[in-house]
Amino acid sequence: MEWFIARRLLKGGEKEAVSVPIVKIAVVGIALGVCVMLLSVFIVTGFKKEITAKLSGFSSHLNVTAYENNNSYSGSEIRVNDTLLNGIRRMSSLKQVYPYVTMPAILKSKSEIHGVVLKGVDSAYLPDFYLKHLKSGEYPDLKTPKASNDILISVSVAQMLGVEPREKVRAHFVQDPPRVRVFQVKGIYDTGFREYDDMIVLCDLRHLQKLNGWEADQVSAVGIELEDMEEIPEKEAELDAILPVAGEDGFYKITSLWETATQIFDWLSLINMNVWVILTLIVVVAGFNMVSGLLIFILDKTALIGILKAMGCRNVSLKRVFLYVALGLIGRGMIAGNVLALVLGGIQYYFRLIRLDPLSYYMDTVPVYFNIWYILLLNAGVWCISVLMLLAPAMLVSRITPIKAIRFE
Repeated sequence: MEWFIARRLLKGGEKEAVSVPIVKIAVVGIALGVCVMLLSVFIVTGFKKEITAKLSGFSSHLNVTAYENNNSYSGSEIRVNDTLLNGIRRMSSLKQVYPYVTMPAILKSKSEIHGVVLKGVDSAYLPDFYLKHLKSGEYPDLKTPKASNDILISVSVAQMLGVEPREKVRAHFVQDPPRVRVFQVKGIYDTGFREYDDMIVLCDLRHLQKLNGWEADQVSAVGIELEDMEEIPEKEAELDAILPVAGEDGFYKITSLWETATQIFDWLSLINMNVWVILTLIVVVAGFNMVSGLLIFILDKTALIGILKAMGCRNVSLKRVFLYVALGLIGRGMIAGNVLALVLGGIQYYFRLIRLDPLSYYMDTVPVYFNIWYILLLNAGVWCISVLMLLAPAMLVSRITPIKAIRFE
């Protein structure tokens, strides 16, 4: 019976209380609240995903280096032997394992100079990250029998040096004695992450090994990419237990992406806290809007409540009726909010209408990431909190007496 009465009240006619402007405003408030919360989650998760993806592209999830390496770009070397590689490959969820060498240098064009860090990789390196952000030219061919003279630079470095693809630049290395190598710009990439774009230049690993006087199996580090970066802490502990205590040249040291970019991840954590505060405030405001709407709805239906009580309807049944009505109105608001959020998010995802300053946000457009689990969890949370908040106004029904209610105007 309760559900039948609630459905009739929700369906109503043009003069029914469900069309009272204040109740409609409450429903609109729920819709806008859900829309803003979903958009906040879409944008923040998209922002985090974009930042972490770029950090992962420039720096591996896990790096195995020499123990005495102080995280500088010209640290000590390790030997890539079967013991080390077999130990790493015993881990699960591996995406790729590759050796690399890093070395600071000064690039000089015909008119400009700029300090960079050359990152040398070989054909084992998966170039998906750089191919995704490639703006002009091509990715260097690292499968040549001899060391390739091709390099990949960023748009910002290319602009500073005033060079284009297929042009040559000189790389000056601060060594004893100083050395110079001539490279050809094979391609230009742009991630929008200026902190790294201004610094990282990709080249052939064999050049840097020769400059350092290293053998073919000596590198700065071994990079490890995981299928899921959320497993970094777990895999770091697993790798620490798997690796041999010491290599031929000393102890191994494992550094994670969290350690190499601590400040950025702290910043992302701060954003998470801000989002939780925003979501809490929106839920509270939307909940009070719905509570006020339900109170007005109950007052408008006081005469009906009196008639139903006079006919023997119990307080518990009446509470359920108005609770069902409120939940129906919340459901309408939540459906409208979800649809609106998905439409607005989809427009931004495909057309990128809202732009950002790359110098401040590390990207040129507002990122959007859709995750069905986040959507379901947020809707479930809003629904549960709304139900708890609506229990209080539903209790008002028990305080209405039939005689006074029938006379109520």
